[in-house]
Amino acid sequence: MSRPEEIRDRLVNVHQIGSIVSTLRATASAHQTEAKAHLQAIRAQEAAVAEALSVALALGGTAAPAAPGTGITLVIGAAQGFSGSYGERMAEAAHAAAQAGDRLMVVGSRTLGALADIGLVPDWSAEMAPHAPEVPPLAIRMADALFERLAAAPEAEVRMIHADPDDIAAGPQHRSLFPLDTARFPPDARPTPMLNLPAQGLIAALIEEYVFTEICEGLMLGFAAENAARAEAMGRAQTAVKRIAGDLRQEFQRSRQEQMTTEIVELATAAEAVTES
Repeated sequence: MSRPEEIRDRLVNVHQIGSIVSTLRATASAHQTEAKAHLQAIRAQEAAVAEALSVALALGGTAAPAAPGTGITLVIGAAQGFSGSYGERMAEAAHAAAQAGDRLMVVGSRTLGALADIGLVPDWSAEMAPHAPEVPPLAIRMADALFERLAAAPEAEVRMIHADPDDIAAGPQHRSLFPLDTARFPPDARPTPMLNLPAQGLIAALIEEYVFTEICEGLMLGFAAENAARAEAMGRAQTAVKRIAGDLRQEFQRSRQEQMTTEIVELATAAEAVTES
């Protein structure tokens, strides 16, 4: 059995690790809460654009029809570690999309690293925003890059892969971004508004805005999901740290008791030897 001093040092190290784990969990939980507030605003914007699309479609315009062609997949991956198997699952989803022939646009350095390990280089990549307020600027960059590619390949189908922070165990979620399914926007029968644009041009602009808003939502969901996975992983780590600390405390008590017993026996033996002499 180890000496009490050695066990005490190990226990100090375990407590330090526990402090780090607690900080990581608290930070991840705070990021989740922050993301939820931003999601409300993003979804309000999404609903407003959807309403405008319904009105515009009632004017007799049409959106571009869906046509099978080359695919572009946006992957909202993991930026950091300490999040269980979350990063690996997002990398697997990206790899599967690439195997299906899609060009990849990937967010998240950890997912990018996993793809690099298998020799897969995305068509476009960026680091995930470290804080929720920085997600919209990232969404602008990603949307701009996407629309540049769509200008060169307007027949491309665009999909997005992200995770649901409320159901991490469900794995990566897939959604179609473009061409837009206009059946989702039933024509609004309200009085015709005053327009300064042709209906077709207005619809095209609204579709771009709607796709951007969905990208922003997917990024925010991915940001929240990674932090949810990290909070969950750190919760498991906290349980393990507490168990190890408890075991070490028990081991320390046993070792200390044995040490004291040994010292008493040695003192008694020494005293007996002195008496006999």
